[in-house]
Amino acid sequence: MKQIITKHTIDFNEIRRLALICHGLGHSTSSFSRKDSNITLNENLSFILKNLLSSNLLNLAIAVRVNIYQLNIKKPDFKMKNSAWFYLDDAIPLEEQPITLKDLCDKIIHADTVEKLIYREGLISDDCHIALQLRGKQFKKKWTVNVVLEKFAEELLNILDELDN
Repeated sequence: MKQIITKHTIDFNEIRRLALICHGLGHSTSSFSRKDSNITLNENLSFILKNLLSSNLLNLAIAVRVNIYQLNIKKPDFKMKNSAWFYLDDAIPLEEQPITLKDLCDKIIHADTVEKLIYREGLISDDCHIALQLRGKQFKKKWTVNVVLEKFAEELLNILDELDN
């Protein structure tokens, strides 16, 4: 008898693949709010996008967490300065806090709600990236994380390249 698997493994190239998918989903969904967009977000397209965004983002977060847990990613405290912003909703004053790669992945996995809006034409400039908003509770404290998928994917790809070198 031959054993096929002894532990979960997700190599960096699989994480890169998932990051690129999320990068494309972030870019394409943001483009729906641009004035030159010719796509009508009907019920079928909306359903498919929800599934694509949810499944690929969750798979990416889980893949990163597995690699953090197995110590393949030795920088779980890397601050996601360019892609994600964390807030405690009840804090006075409400202020942006840094979020680490590990914490961002945990928030993606444990979010109670996930929202990405499409704005009507003319409301935002064409070069804007529209963030995905995650909300949840931890120890009875409500939190919000805004994450720009394209920027998250780029930061993650850079982290993986650093680890490979």
